[in-house]
Amino acid sequence: MTTTPPVGSNTQGINDALKSGSASASELQNNFLTMLVTQMNNQDPLNPMDNAQLTSQLAQISTVSGMQTMNATLSQLLGQVSASRAMDSAALIGRTVMVPGKQVAVEGGVPGKIGVDLPSTADAVTVDVLDKDGNVVRTIDMKGQTAGVHNIAWDGKNNAGVAVADGDYTFKVTATANGTSVQPVALVYGKVESISGDASGVLVDLGDGQTANVDDVRRIL
Repeated sequence: MTTTPPVGSNTQGINDALKSGSASASELQNNFLTMLVTQMNNQDPLNPMDNAQLTSQLAQISTVSGMQTMNATLSQLLGQVSASRAMDSAALIGRTVMVPGKQVAVEGGVPGKIGVDLPSTADAVTVDVLDKDGNVVRTIDMKGQTAGVHNIAWDGKNNAGVAVADGDYTFKVTATANGTSVQPVALVYGKVESISGDASGVLVDLGDGQTANVDDVRRIL
């Protein structure tokens, strides 16, 4: 008498195919049931399939099939949520926002607005403004600050009180509490020109190739 391999021996292959997306859940479920019927028709009468084994195998294919269906549904929901967030974020176009960054430009002797986000209270906060060569041109002592978003007051002058040349600068913030860094986040202001999206989520375009995730917006003016 011809015998067929137990369905359980093929379940792993079916599960792998489902997870890889190489076949639909309904197709593999039909194949599974076909193999199950064939096995039952050709089983050894002296060693029939155990009911518990049959139940277990049916539960496996049902569970994996259900997971694929659920994943597809969740993907659709996430897509709808993402599209909805993009539409809501469109209201930011034309608004000035504060996002993570370390670039600051000086034009006409006036520097761009900058800030810092402190995750927790710091007893010492220091800001260093650097030129294009990495030299410190200005050090700003903000002393102690509470947790939250704070503007950094820079008048566009160096440590000698002389106005710096127009151009691009960078800045870094050091903030500590009892000698330990509180992990400050340097912030810059920018005007939102458009809204876009990628795998990371909804993005705000601030011009000059600068983008930021909408979730990273700290302040809106």
